[in-house]
Amino acid sequence: MSAASRRRRRPAGSGTTGGSAAPAAAAPKPIPLPEWKWRTFPVYFAFALGGFLGLYMGLLASVNSGAFLFASVVWAVLLGAGFSRLSTRWILSRRWTRAQQRRKG
Repeated sequence: MSAASRRRRRPAGSGTTGGSAAPAAAAPKPIPLPEWKWRTFPVYFAFALGGFLGLYMGLLASVNSGAFLFASVVWAVLLGAGFSRLSTRWILSRRWTRAQQRRKG
């Protein structure tokens, strides 16, 4: 006789909850995932930094060539654009300068 068959079942209306699962209707609803905005600065910066670092890690496993020079220039420009954005936001947050008004025309 197994342990599961030796257990006695409790009556349905016993009022004790000892270890029984809560009904599905009382379970909290899962929080919906936020809508991810792919065209934002954090995504761009992570892409540029990952590509730049990945390129140099790949250099350890390959030989130096013209393709490496071209790829390093591309990733350095992308990373530089990201750092310029960070530094601009930092300067504006310190109120060292004001944002310029955009001209229509």
